[in-house]
Amino acid sequence: MSLMPKHLPKTAALLKHKAQKPSGQTPLRQWCFFASLTIALLSGCQPAPTPSPTVTPTATTTPMADTTIKDKAPEGILERVKARGKLICGVNGKLSGFSYVDEKGVWSGLDVDYCQAISAAVLGDAKAVEFKPLLAKDRFTAIQRGEVDVLMRNTTRTLTRDVATNISFAPTTFFDGQGVMLRIGAKPTASPTSSPSPTTPISPSPTTSASPTPSPTSTPSADKESNKTDQQTPKTTEELAIALKELTDKKICVETGINATNLESTFKEANIAIEAIILPDLDEVLNAYSKGDCEAISSEKSQLAAWRSKLPRPADHKILDLSLSREPLSPALVGNDDRWRDVVTWIIYATFYADELGINMNNYTIFKDTKNPEVARFLGTSDSLGIELGLAPDWTTQILKQVGNYSDIYNRNLAPLDIPRGLNRTWKQGGLLYSMPFR
Repeated sequence: MSLMPKHLPKTAALLKHKAQKPSGQTPLRQWCFFASLTIALLSGCQPAPTPSPTVTPTATTTPMADTTIKDKAPEGILERVKARGKLICGVNGKLSGFSYVDEKGVWSGLDVDYCQAISAAVLGDAKAVEFKPLLAKDRFTAIQRGEVDVLMRNTTRTLTRDVATNISFAPTTFFDGQGVMLRIGAKPTASPTSSPSPTTPISPSPTTSASPTPSPTSTPSADKESNKTDQQTPKTTEELAIALKELTDKKICVETGINATNLESTFKEANIAIEAIILPDLDEVLNAYSKGDCEAISSEKSQLAAWRSKLPRPADHKILDLSLSREPLSPALVGNDDRWRDVVTWIIYATFYADELGINMNNYTIFKDTKNPEVARFLGTSDSLGIELGLAPDWTTQILKQVGNYSDIYNRNLAPLDIPRGLNRTWKQGGLLYSMPFR
């Protein structure tokens, strides 16, 4: 009995016919061709279920691809924060005005408010934040290891930090600098009835007022009043000398290192004689000043303001509106997530831009039906710019509603510490706060 399938007689006959031809007329290549054809035809006669194993790997591969995509999606910090339902924000926790937690566990400060602004924009809830206090030595490692989503910890942006492995920065939220705090009240050892020190009278300093009362920046009308201060900010060597004149021959306590170098070089440039008392650490600097061993103290202005708020009579001490160095305090982020950096960057810009437009947490509702295309686009009532960032269309409104614009944040946290706003004004007011266009 023949094993050849019934439907192949013609093919077999054809092969037989070809085989009977003289060998010289049939090249070996043709024999190979016909043999392969026969095998292929015979294979086609096998039962239909045979190809099924080929389909199985294909079916298995597709879910694996989908699983891979799903696994990768949460790797982005934006998606991770949304899935978690809260933002983890690295902060100082002990610096008044920036990030400080009181004995009741209540957080406050400019850095705290920016953490809450991010949470309001991303999650719609400014309170969905877990604050993680970090030591200065641990802050960058915490970002690189993914322990925090963003670092808001009075961190100066520098070249070496900017190029560090897997670290990036968002726009500066506070332009700080090394400053000088001068005692304008009685010395600690003086009796309550003693007359003010000879250093109290008006001097050419930009922030000096006729009395030792707090600067206008501590009042609701801070922005309007302190424009006068900005106009007097020293810009030339001569102006700097005038601004520093009231410190002539004063004893100024300062920490050894870059702060001491900045202090001495600045006064040397201004040709102002001082007596710098250089101490090994900040605690000794503050203790010496508190005891009256020096008449002024020099450190970052944010640090000076925090110290002054803890002194028995804060109004007896004045922070001069001048900077001996540049310390742009900026949020730090992981360097390999461009989407998350964009989100944080534009949230910060939103607080700047709202300030420029005059929209704050008290009046944002009146702009709801605005016909101004610029404002409508910013608030998301005409164009949904938030979608480009992966946020809700009303993300800017949530920031304004729950946290406010930059002035709201500043006046709530830093104005009470009597820190002159100075460079931390919008560019329209002569400051450095400048938002990229919302379009």
